Amino acid sequence: MDVKVKKNDETKRTFQQYIFPFTLEGNKIETFVKKLLEEDFVFLNLKDMDQQNQFYGGHKISHRKLEKYFMPYIEPILFPDNPKQKEGLRRFTKNLDIDCTFESPFLNTPFIINSIDIFICPFHIGMMNLRVTLPEGISYNDVLYFGDTFRILEPIADDEEKTKVGCRKNQYEQVKDFIFNELLPPMEEYMDEEQADPTYFGSLPFFIDERMYVISYIAFPEDRDITKNDLFRASELNGYDNDGEAYIGALNPDYIERYYRESVYDRWGEETYYVTSMYHFACVTKATGNLEQVLASQMYGHNFYTILLTFYYKIVLLKLVHEHSQIDVEKDQSNTEQLIFMITEFSAKYLFNEVNSTVTGKELFKKTEDTFRIAPLYKEVKETLSYLYQNQDKLSGKRSNYLLQILTIYTVISGIFGMNLYIGDWKGKLPWKAYMNYTFFEWVAVFVTISGLAISSILGFFFLKKWLQEKKSRKKRMF
Repeated sequence: MDVKVKKNDETKRTFQQYIFPFTLEGNKIETFVKKLLEEDFVFLNLKDMDQQNQFYGGHKISHRKLEKYFMPYIEPILFPDNPKQKEGLRRFTKNLDIDCTFESPFLNTPFIINSIDIFICPFHIGMMNLRVTLPEGISYNDVLYFGDTFRILEPIADDEEKTKVGCRKNQYEQVKDFIFNELLPPMEEYMDEEQADPTYFGSLPFFIDERMYVISYIAFPEDRDITKNDLFRASELNGYDNDGEAYIGALNPDYIERYYRESVYDRWGEETYYVTSMYHFACVTKATGNLEQVLASQMYGHNFYTILLTFYYKIVLLKLVHEHSQIDVEKDQSNTEQLIFMITEFSAKYLFNEVNSTVTGKELFKKTEDTFRIAPLYKEVKETLSYLYQNQDKLSGKRSNYLLQILTIYTVISGIFGMNLYIGDWKGKLPWKAYMNYTFFEWVAVFVTISGLAISSILGFFFLKKWLQEKKSRKKRMF
């Protein structure tokens, strides 16, 4: 049950980022990278200091501080040195700074698209990030409503089908069409259609529906009190109800209090708060001066990459759980072995409990990690790995026993004939007609010899072929 709230004061300034994940076709990833570079996307390189203020709507991001913020083993993952480094989250950014309009039943407003990112990640995951700046002085209700509405790529409910986005003399009734027709090169040909849910554009079969994850920076005037209700509304993106009235999606003050303790990072309470939820991360502040600029820059830098990394963890863990549910352990031996390799590789090279050395960074990362339920998901993946190992041992033992039985039979028979039957004709060339005079036991010896050589050759061939295929396939499943 919802409870009505009063109209809030105007915000001082707001910008948002929208993240959307999708799957990529493995053998088309590098072609997609080439296409992005042709479309004026730039690879992010922390050594290029000119990029520090190119993509963020007038804000500057210190590359040196960004690099030092994360642990040394995290840096190659988040900030690969070149676009060919497939083990990292390769970021390609295009600067836009274009004016757009947003029309909906309860809000008509201009906004600016500052830039757009495409992240090419291991395990065939792609992520789009869109940077948006809203007008100064827009109301708090409008900020939350815009975020809740704009994040819907493709409307599902009837009340979601009245939004229009205008840009460059074009108008779109779906945010999906606006982004993927106006801002990005054609992407459908690079997406993995087998993994994508056909009912949603680009969706992962193991992920949520057509809604982007929102990251917001919301600055209030310094005389504006920030209440727990404000923070709850931010976490839930509670803007307007169906009648266009401001609302909060909870009635029980105790519930809001519990939610606050679980989801709000209030180290700088009364001035600055960080709110985390399954679909929104927000910095709500009334800081002024240089501190306000620092907080804004961190939302594009430190905090953005903390959320991005945690978000990526969640996607990959869900992908691994999903792939386990799709394979037949007894029949799909090759896929099972590849899944074991992927889980082991992800656990060893990508998933870390410590990603930065600062106290604030650790606390904020822990808060977002708890929100995304990384620990329970990882526990499930570890249990999956243990289960797969046990089944692989059993199946491998059975296959080894069958093979051993066959080889034992051949060894015994060939040993018996080798000790007791000597065929002198095999020393030199033997005319085919001579075989017609062989006895029954001599024919058995011929059969054992030829079939043994054939089986050994076939087994050796298939073993080598399988080894080469698995070695090649393992890398393909990841990069």
